Amino acid sequence: MKLKLIFLPYFSFIPKKLNTNSTIFKIIKVFFVAILLSNPIYLSFFENIFTQTISPFLAIWGLILLLKHKKAKEYFWIGFFTGILWFWWIGLSSIYFNLSYLMPIIIFFVGLFYGLLFRICYWFKFDFLRLCGIFCLSFIHPFGFDWLNWGIFTVYGFFDTNYRGIICIFLIAYFIYEGYISRYYKIAIVLILFFIGLQYDKKQAQKLDISYKLINTNISQDQKFLSKNIESNVDFLLKEIIKAIKENKKLVILPETAFPFDLKNTSYENLLKNLSYQITIITGAFNKEDDHIYNSTYIFKEGNVYILNKHYLVPFGEEIPIFKNLVQKYFLPNTQEFSKGPIQSKYKLDHKIITNAICYEVTKEKNYQNSQIIIAISNNAWFNYSSEYKLQQLLIKFYASKYGVSVYHAVNGKENATITPKKMLSKSWMELFKKIYKS
Repeated sequence: MKLKLIFLPYFSFIPKKLNTNSTIFKIIKVFFVAILLSNPIYLSFFENIFTQTISPFLAIWGLILLLKHKKAKEYFWIGFFTGILWFWWIGLSSIYFNLSYLMPIIIFFVGLFYGLLFRICYWFKFDFLRLCGIFCLSFIHPFGFDWLNWGIFTVYGFFDTNYRGIICIFLIAYFIYEGYISRYYKIAIVLILFFIGLQYDKKQAQKLDISYKLINTNISQDQKFLSKNIESNVDFLLKEIIKAIKENKKLVILPETAFPFDLKNTSYENLLKNLSYQITIITGAFNKEDDHIYNSTYIFKEGNVYILNKHYLVPFGEEIPIFKNLVQKYFLPNTQEFSKGPIQSKYKLDHKIITNAICYEVTKEKNYQNSQIIIAISNNAWFNYSSEYKLQQLLIKFYASKYGVSVYHAVNGKENATITPKKMLSKSWMELFKKIYKS
């Protein structure tokens, strides 16, 4: 029996009478491959030891099935659906600019972009080069948007969360697919690659030594900046800070733009300064300086305030990277762009050096380099009821595991998280077996 028979048919339950050459069946096949290449995002909604174990193997299966397709248009449609499954939520932000009609157009162009990239990869003559092309798509960042990262394949499972693990996943897929190697050599190669890519230890990361509290808010984007809601929302934040003080916490972390205005020279700034004698407060707010406006982190500590400005801005959300005059005239006439702060902002907290990250910045690899602890604040309400926050968390987990960094993440929307480097899955299975044995 050939090794390829190990893999089940796409859908064994499909009736025999179905025409496998029909357009509908072909669409189902390419869509299924896209689902496999997107599986970590959607399995993360059902995170458990079983889904963690199978996730990278589903990705390998997806890569094998991708290589089995021998037509350029099939590569295009796999890329089209993969792009949409990863990034369909991008269009949701248009709702809050009164541009809802653009949402399906944005989704279509996202799919078209990645469909074309996959089709370009098909132009390479050999299957190995095609797979190399697919691997290299992680390094193509349109307008700096780098969320297509195959590293999320290693966040779950037995593989190490670095390029060694990713490369081994791609090579395993290739050698299983390759038909010119004998069965026994193929098994040997796959096993060697599996053990090369295996995670053998957990990186040790520094942690906050002080007691802290992450504040989660759930204010919808269309309500967040309305003047009639600001007072009640701020009152809630102040109550949470006071509650943290009563719980004897030493640090409280609030989400991005928790105070949706410039805090400087306001009564709230004075109040937070007074409260900071009892607890260190980290929160998001705007910061206006001269003709510039920044998306910023405010740190209130012992009566002092420190302001750190965001550097990595969301394309078309916080800055307009191309066709600025055209976009501002016809689509975003009342939107002011943010200015950029330093590339990597750091501060000291309880003798630990902390890297600051605001939303988009927490998914930037550069912020993990030379860092031990990151305190991040986000506003994910732009993409409510979507998979955006799950993909964000996967990217955080990948970089935190790769560089040995602890991340403390306070969010408006879903969901707060304290993220440390990936634990060895083999140890998790051993712990589970011990529990079962004892019971």
